[in-house]
Amino acid sequence: MEASDYRKRCYLSAIEAAKFLGVSVSTIHHLVETGQLRCITAVSGQKRFDLAELKRLRQENGFLTTSNVLKSQQGTRLEYVLSLNGTTQQIYVKNAQQMGELASDSVHLAITSPPYFDAKMYAREPIPGDLGEIHDLHEWLEQIGLVWRETFRVLQPGRKLFINIMNLPIRTGDGSFRMLNLVGKTIDLCEQIGFVFKRDIVWHKTNSVRAHFGTYPYPGGILINHMHEFILEFEKPAPRGYNKYAHLTQEQKERSKLEREFWIQIKKSDVWTIKPEGSGDRRDHVAPFPVELPYRLIKAYSYVGERILDPFVGSGTTLLAAAQLRRNGVGYEINPEIAAEAFARLSNYQLNLDTEMSIGEL
Repeated sequence: MEASDYRKRCYLSAIEAAKFLGVSVSTIHHLVETGQLRCITAVSGQKRFDLAELKRLRQENGFLTTSNVLKSQQGTRLEYVLSLNGTTQQIYVKNAQQMGELASDSVHLAITSPPYFDAKMYAREPIPGDLGEIHDLHEWLEQIGLVWRETFRVLQPGRKLFINIMNLPIRTGDGSFRMLNLVGKTIDLCEQIGFVFKRDIVWHKTNSVRAHFGTYPYPGGILINHMHEFILEFEKPAPRGYNKYAHLTQEQKERSKLEREFWIQIKKSDVWTIKPEGSGDRRDHVAPFPVELPYRLIKAYSYVGERILDPFVGSGTTLLAAAQLRRNGVGYEINPEIAAEAFARLSNYQLNLDTEMSIGEL
């Protein structure tokens, strides 16, 4: 019998039960531990779940079968929630200019790669509030400033915001090109909001868009390949004497200790050589954000169990790195299609973890 026919059986495995209810396997185990779901143990030692009881549980508790999408009470917002690797990952399908779901000072680290103005790469059709659809630089700065202001509000004092951004080549009125100083404008904007600019890290990309040959073989017009982006580090000031780690337990600190090799790797240089995610096959997206990038930042600047924010969550790379490092994650994505793809990506990661755990039970 094929996997797609599992609903025809009377008893399901833990993975099949999780798929049926639209939850993770860890949630299934939690339901068993709390007495909300009964199971039997097969001769092989694996747990089996009665399909009839799963149907009853789904009807009584309102579990969603496939999408695991939760609507707000107002019905105007969508939220994806997933229990992943012992963490909670949330995606709000809305604009990040108002993060009313998050309390002030409740986020311990923020990492993001924002859409560039006039990018036209994030949606098939224009979406109201999509910053990538703005054609005027001043309007884009004004609108994205609202996101940085909200990020400042929800970030705990003394903690950091990392923005991955690059200077943008634009065409001038006479048909030539110039470089728009988006990095400098972002630094100025965030400092006006109240952030302290600490440093920039250069992300050296091993594969990027190649420039034309220019005036070859004659001098004067050599176009240099653009092989780097910036990771801007900002900090929210803390009052004198404020302990930004007071909420941590000793266990959290011990579980978050860094290996000497990793510490040295981060410390030795502010130039990071990382291959862009999906190099060569993801030109449809303006920000091919490699998971290694947020992984390094999350590991270096947060603790196990803390909350990581990505106000432009995109394909969910930051949340994936957070889950891998056992940090909770919350992200905002205005495009429903991209948000659904991010949730599917996180769900596939959970399914792989569950499969490995199930194999270990054999």
